Amino acid sequence: MVDVVLQLIIFFMYTSAFSQFTREPINLPAQRGEGGEATGDLVLDIDELGNWSIDGTRVTPVRLGEITRLEAERLGIPLASLEILVRADRDLSAHNLNAAANAFAELGVRRWRLGAQAGGTE
Repeated sequence: MVDVVLQLIIFFMYTSAFSQFTREPINLPAQRGEGGEATGDLVLDIDELGNWSIDGTRVTPVRLGEITRLEAERLGIPLASLEILVRADRDLSAHNLNAAANAFAELGVRRWRLGAQAGGTE
């Protein structure tokens, strides 16, 4: 039994480490926050040019909808309960971020938040 638990711990440590490698390098805004690594059921990266990507793969709004539905189905939760972390570049134009917000609203996603790096001030 101890061997099985040890194997599970090792597996989850490796998978959490690998998930960091699939994230795009994004120049996040510096903000004060809760601290720790921000997570979500799904992570959407938006670069300074307005390109969307999930796990390093470029996506369109249509593809985002497909991936979001599949992720909610995989987790066995309604779309309204799915948590999405949006990692938007600090130099991104606001209308690109609004496009993502509109896409979430059309899908029925109600829980999303912006990622930031630590270091901001009030």
